[in-house]
Parts: sequence; C-alpha cells; structure tokens
Amino acid sequence: MSDRLALAAAIEEAGIERAKAERVASVIFDAIHGNVATKADISAVRHDIGDSRGQTHAELVQIKTELTARIDLVEHRLFTRLGSLAVVLSGLIVAAMHWWPPHAP
Repeated sequence: MSDRLALAAAIEEAGIERAKAERVASVIFDAIHGNVATKADISAVRHDIGDSRGQTHAELVQIKTELTARIDLVEHRLFTRLGSLAVVLSGLIVAAMHWWPPHAP
C-alpha cells in the first residue's frame, strides 16, 4: 500500500490533483499486480530448473555410456577385420612368393 501512496504522491507532484493521482496509482498497481513474479514464483522456477538440470545430467550420462559401448564395439569390429585382412594379405604374399618363378639363372 505504501508503494501505491508513494506513486500517487509522485503523480500529484507532477501536477495532477490528489484524487486523480490516487486513482491512476491504483489502476497502475492493479494492472501489474497479477503480472509481477513473487519470491515464491522465482523459487518455484529455480526448483524446476534444478530438477530439469538433474534429469538432463542423468540423460547425458546414459547417452555417454551408450555411445562409449557402441564405439567400443566398432573399435573391436575394425580391429578384427583389419587383423583378418593382414592375415589374408600375408598369406597371399607368401603364396605368391612360393609360386612365383625364381629369377636366378
């Protein structure tokens, strides 16, 4: 209420009569009353953000775990296939050297 009276006094000092100044101040306060966040509103938003942050962190940890497992699987498959390719190529080289005709006279 003191804020409303202070606003009315300021309006009155600007040259508007007291009754009209109080009416203007009342209309202004009534208009913004439902649109102003209270400390409880801000606390609730902070709580919601904290909950969301915790859920997001848990989801990121799960995604990281899944990606690590997939990367490990791809790494294993790649290592196995490259190893198999090396064995096959080595066998082909040895076979080629064995069946290749000698160049010595």
